[in-house]
Amino acid sequence: MSNCVLSADTQVVLLLCGRFGGERQESFPPLPTRDYNELAKWLNDRGLRPADLLTDSGREALSEVHQAKLERTRLEFLLGRGTAMALALERWNRGGVWVISRGDAEFPKRLRRQLKHMTPPLLYGAGNKDLLDMGGLAIIGSRDATPGALDFTRDIASQCAREHIGVVSGGARGVDAAAMQGATESGGYTIGVLANDLLKASVNRQNRMGLQEGRLVLVSPFYPEAGFNAGNAMARNKYIYTLADRALVIDSALGSGGTWEGALETLRQKWVPLYVRTPGHGPGNMALVEKGGIPFTYQAGNSQSLTEIFSSIEEASSVQESLPEGTQPSLLEVELVPPALERTPEQAPELVQELLANEVTANDLGATATTSLPVEPTDLVEGPEVEGPQVLAMAVSLDIYPEFVKKLLLALTSDALTDEQIADTLGLEKSQAKVWLKRAHEEGRVEKLKKPVRYALGVQTSLLA
Repeated sequence: MSNCVLSADTQVVLLLCGRFGGERQESFPPLPTRDYNELAKWLNDRGLRPADLLTDSGREALSEVHQAKLERTRLEFLLGRGTAMALALERWNRGGVWVISRGDAEFPKRLRRQLKHMTPPLLYGAGNKDLLDMGGLAIIGSRDATPGALDFTRDIASQCAREHIGVVSGGARGVDAAAMQGATESGGYTIGVLANDLLKASVNRQNRMGLQEGRLVLVSPFYPEAGFNAGNAMARNKYIYTLADRALVIDSALGSGGTWEGALETLRQKWVPLYVRTPGHGPGNMALVEKGGIPFTYQAGNSQSLTEIFSSIEEASSVQESLPEGTQPSLLEVELVPPALERTPEQAPELVQELLANEVTANDLGATATTSLPVEPTDLVEGPEVEGPQVLAMAVSLDIYPEFVKKLLLALTSDALTDEQIADTLGLEKSQAKVWLKRAHEEGRVEKLKKPVRYALGVQTSLLA
């Protein structure tokens, strides 16, 4: 039976919105999602369906389509592309490619629910359509990920397979390919969301077994024969996230790139919980955590399953959000009394002299350089002489240990970390991290575990306690 047997509605949507390969020579371009939404609203207001546009009454109704800010001539031209559509469907059918529209029962419900007006009119795909509603974990990351990041990705995807968690991937090289490989080789289920070359991918030897066994579905909102396009690659991100239940960023550049932009969009739209590998090799990982991403640490052989890790974090977050306003505890709320505050105003000048006698390095200030920066009096006081509490306040503001504690608690929410991992995550020299970890342990902020030596949240500061 043909893979490209279309519903009547889908035939019309494909005529109106689809590309068949010769559009550059045509008089009118296909409808983008925005224009099709206007037409769909216009049809709905009149009690019509897309298929009705192929009937005599539907064609007559097109005389009023200007009310939807669309041209009747354009729609009639697009509806007349039956021959081009038939030829394209024949090509796609040979590669096992099918087409569904958002009015079809097989269209993924998650996309409609999450994207609303941004839901694409059409989806092209190959493989088991039933997988489109399985959800799972979207695994996101760079095309140029490090070997360590790729190993981590395969471990996570393999664990997903063992726990019957679906994997959603972008289908590109790097992290995407590693995620699909890890899930497929472990007998898991995968959704690959492609930005280009769906037809080629559907006959690719690497995908053949997964497609035939019903464990892989490839899907794209773009023309199945489209080549690579940076715009499509960026636009594809939202479909990866919204087909999943939660997402995990393996590594991200800082401030640019598809991984960074897609993660920020997800944080803004709140489509799914966004986890970020901590520590990660990409400089954008910690920045994403600071913008609302959830730090995630995992080691193969962990006694906790992925399901348990995700559930415990999300349950704790749900409890936190349900507390009355004004009583909600903050992950970063720590009762710290800097040693300086124990000085009396009379002792403030002595404190300033102590600070001046010691050098503050660039590393103390969170920078990556190691050049010493002696503190001069002008760094503390400028203008008229300042006395007592004012001098004290300025001196206290130089102590960045409390900021270290805040970031430390954030980094330890998922799992215990070694001092090297903590230093890497927070961008510190290992020696400085050790000094502050010792202090945090003595203050009861963190717990020190052994065999191997790691640091975990203390009972009072644990988000999961």
